[in-house]
Amino acid sequence: MNKSQLYKLLSCIFFLSIISCEEILIVPDISKEEVTLIAPANNSVLFSTGVSFSWDNVKNAEKYRLQIAKPNFTAPVEMVLDTLITKNSFTQQLNIGKYEWRIKAVNSDYETPYKTSAFEILNNDDFQNNTVVLNAPSNNLITQNTTQKLSWQTIIGATEYQYQILDSNSEIVKEDKSSTTSFDYTFPDGNFTWKVRASNGTKETLYTSRTLLVDTKAPNTPTLSIPVDKSTTTSTDINFQYSRTPIAGSTEKDSIYVYTESALTNLNFKAQATSPYNKTLTAGTYYWYITSFDQAGNSSSKSSVFSFTIN
Repeated sequence: MNKSQLYKLLSCIFFLSIISCEEILIVPDISKEEVTLIAPANNSVLFSTGVSFSWDNVKNAEKYRLQIAKPNFTAPVEMVLDTLITKNSFTQQLNIGKYEWRIKAVNSDYETPYKTSAFEILNNDDFQNNTVVLNAPSNNLITQNTTQKLSWQTIIGATEYQYQILDSNSEIVKEDKSSTTSFDYTFPDGNFTWKVRASNGTKETLYTSRTLLVDTKAPNTPTLSIPVDKSTTTSTDINFQYSRTPIAGSTEKDSIYVYTESALTNLNFKAQATSPYNKTLTAGTYYWYITSFDQAGNSSSKSSVFSFTIN
C-alpha cells in the first residue's frame, strides 16, 4: 500500500459516518495501460519549428506527463520540457535539431509506462504551418475587467505578429501589427473574438483565435412580492416570489437569503433560486431578501427585506 492509499484509508476511517469507504479507496489501476502516440510519428522529419504533439486518451487518467529531450533520453544534452497537462494534445516551439518525446498517463495512485518517439526538425521552410499558441486571457473568458493583456507564445523565425479584435458582428474593431508577443486593450461591454497570426516577412501562419465576454453591468435589483411583507400564514410550505428585469450580458442568477431575526445575523438558509421558489419551514418569524449575481462577478444591490410569520 502506497502513501496515497494509506492516507485515503485513514481518511475513510475518520469520515466513515459520512463518506463511503469504497468511494474513497477505489482508484482505477492504469499501470498496465499504454499511451498510443499519434503525432509526430516515430522518426518523423518536420519542416516547421511549431510541433503539435497528440496522443489517445487513456481511460481513468487524470493527467499526462509530457517530456521532450534533445537529442534523446539516453544521452540528453537538454531536457527541453517536462510538464503535466490534462488534454491529449500540446504545441511547442522547438529549434532545428533532433528530439525524443515521451508521454505517460497518471492518476492519483497509478501511472502508465512512458511511450517514446523520435523526430527531427530539419528546417523552418514550412513556416506557415506553425500555430500561434495564445496564452492569455483564457478562451471563453467571462469577466468584468475591461482592460486585458492579450499575449501569445513566440514563433521561431517570426518578424512580426498581426492581430485583430472582432465584435459580436464579426466586424474588426482593432487591427495592428506588433514585434512583441503581447498588448493591452480596453474592451467595452460585449462579446469579442481576438486572433493572432505570425509572419516572417514572406509567409504567414493561420490566425489562432479565442473569445471573451466583457460585462461590467450589475444585475437589476430584484423586487419581492410574495410572501407579502409583514404577512401571517398557517402554512409551513412557503412559496417565495419576486421579479427582476434581466440585463444583456453574462448569465444572471438569484440567491435567496432567509433569516430568523431582523438584524439578519442568524441565517436560516440560503439557496440559488428562481421565482417561484418553494421551501418548507417551521413556525416562527422570518426575514428574507434576494441578491442577484452574474457570471462576470457583478452583483446587484440587495432587495428590500420582507418579513412573514408562520403561526
